[in-house]
Amino acid sequence: MEKQKEQIVEAIDHAKADLAGLSKNIHDNPELGFEEVKAAGFISDVLEKHGFQVQKGYGGLSTSFRADAKGKEGGPTIAFLAEYDALKGVGHGCGHNLIAMVGVGSGIAMREFADELGGEIYVFGTPAEENLGSKVQMSEQGAFDEMDVAMMSHPAGENADCFN
Repeated sequence: MEKQKEQIVEAIDHAKADLAGLSKNIHDNPELGFEEVKAAGFISDVLEKHGFQVQKGYGGLSTSFRADAKGKEGGPTIAFLAEYDALKGVGHGCGHNLIAMVGVGSGIAMREFADELGGEIYVFGTPAEENLGSKVQMSEQGAFDEMDVAMMSHPAGENADCFN
């Protein structure tokens, strides 16, 4: 297990400047739901730089995407979700720039294991989460049907446990 932890730290360290720049670019360019053209572009560029194949406008949503990194066959399909829309008059008060950064960083780190252990890593761009909830639309279209697990993070002022 210690070797895998070291691999994760190395992957994140390698992508650190890209991830910090991504969060800052999204934060400095707030866009409302389904207007996140810049944010989707910033994220797609980072994912492509780190070996992902990006499908823009995924599921018929103009500012969504699906990024794929496939390793050798025989492992799990893991999805990381990235939100990146802003609130009108507030900007990124809910930290969606951070959610995007963590989703992308997690995907980049886990891509290393897809090559080594097998599996497929996906990063889904889920726009308009503040007002329209694109994850619901994407799910209804089957976007997550082939995933073994889909994960995301959300910043909070305290520790949260969704299993209470």
